[in-house]
Amino acid sequence: MWKILIERGNLGFSAAHFITFDGICEPLHGHNYGVRVEAFGPLTPDSYVLDFVMLKAIVRELCKDWDHRFLLPLKNPHLQITEHDEAWELVFDPKTRYILAKSAVVPLDIDNATAERLAQLLAERIARSLHDRQQGRLLTHLTVGIEETEMQTAFYTLDLTEAVASGKPPSAGTSGSSGAL
Repeated sequence: MWKILIERGNLGFSAAHFITFDGICEPLHGHNYGVRVEAFGPLTPDSYVLDFVMLKAIVRELCKDWDHRFLLPLKNPHLQITEHDEAWELVFDPKTRYILAKSAVVPLDIDNATAERLAQLLAERIARSLHDRQQGRLLTHLTVGIEETEMQTAFYTLDLTEAVASGKPPSAGTSGSSGAL
């Protein structure tokens, strides 16, 4: 099996989030997230796994949806989330409440805005974009790393063999107001 890797440079996004864990809600804060993508598969007849330039363009495009926004985990069981006409209201407990303009929020179909879930969601979105472009049909796996800091990276590996066999892309969650998946 062969593998290609894209990382660093302008592959990333800056975003705000908080996570809930062990009965607490951490304070709202942000990261300059770095993105790393590995694509696995056999060589094409032209002796490459996947076009680097195309993969970088896809990742940059998808990262723009999340850049300079608040990452809202719509399926978080610890949050009361209310969508208003112009804003999102988030309540964790009586002392932790946020009202954020819709234009500043990207609603995500995940349970927590952890680096692990972001890696999973981005892997699914990359796979869907490749499928929509009819590219990467020979790929077997995608591994996406989301780096919060230089010392903290979460990885998710998406098995593409089932999707390839069925001819359907993996499901991807809500990507935000752009509607692009």
